[in-house]
Amino acid sequence: MISDGVILLRAPEPADIDALFRWENDRDGWRYAVVRAPMSRQALWEYVHNYNPDVLAAGELRMVIVDAGSGESVGAVDLYDVDALNRRGGVGIVVDTQLRGRGYGCRAVNLVADYARMELGLHQLWAVVGRDNAASRSMFEHCGFKIGGCMQSWIRMGESYMDAYFYQRCSCVV
Repeated sequence: MISDGVILLRAPEPADIDALFRWENDRDGWRYAVVRAPMSRQALWEYVHNYNPDVLAAGELRMVIVDAGSGESVGAVDLYDVDALNRRGGVGIVVDTQLRGRGYGCRAVNLVADYARMELGLHQLWAVVGRDNAASRSMFEHCGFKIGGCMQSWIRMGESYMDAYFYQRCSCVV
């Protein structure tokens, strides 16, 4: 486990399936996601039971964010599209809607950035954030990410499109 004393990051466990099911099927979050379809408990059960912790082989790593004091699962953070050659990877995060604004997200991103630098040797993390997602943009900026560019009409919103910002954090340090 990876911890800063307030939160810890750990591999998904069978006990997390209900929380993962809730987060993956939160339609409000879909507007910023790549996948916009319901996920079944069975698919999540298979994911958890077939979890590959070798991020370099799998190209991705999902960790559950846990409040160290209560033991409650509060969200999940992902490293994805991990590129070992160029030493970079994308980061995505979800925090339970009832628990947002408490600093869990920034703590998790900082912990995953330290892990990515120290354990995986990654030089850079990146994130794509919708222009209208003020909370996520603020969180990434607070964690030391800088806007590397604006991608025009990047996220489809029904019949229209929204710009997205490409955030980068080089050397995985603030």
